[in-house]
Amino acid sequence: MSENVVVSDPMKSLHKVAIAFWMAALNVALTWGLVQFGPGNNPFWGPINIETRFLLITVSAGALGSCIHLATSFVNTAGGGKLMAGWVWWYALRPGIGAALALVVYFVIRAGLIAGAGDAATASMNPHGVAAVASLSGMFAKQATEKLKEVSEQVLATHKDPPAA
Repeated sequence: MSENVVVSDPMKSLHKVAIAFWMAALNVALTWGLVQFGPGNNPFWGPINIETRFLLITVSAGALGSCIHLATSFVNTAGGGKLMAGWVWWYALRPGIGAALALVVYFVIRAGLIAGAGDAATASMNPHGVAAVASLSGMFAKQATEKLKEVSEQVLATHKDPPAA
């Protein structure tokens, strides 16, 4: 017989341990990936071009930023005995959201759609700056999403003709 899980039920200890191991393994893998993709290193499969390197750094750092947010949330809620079963999916899927969000932020910056991030800024991009912005995007997803909303309102704004005089 299958067990029904109610969203407001406290999370079982086994699930807490599984999430803790998931976060630890993901942190190690993402950190290792960032070291592999960093300047002067070639990933285990061989040399890559700079754009591919930036994309891999972006995805890894965005997911790592989300993992930092996850770990902080987990420690605070699990330590306080407030971890609910319904949050399992949030813990499982959040790193992917951070990676995807960081990638969107990267594309917006590369396109010069954020003030001050035009051709001169993107021409001198370095892996450390890319990793910093990507990890912040993953860690502070709400703020990054709000900034992207501002950008989209500017880019996608419909312009009405001025009233006739």
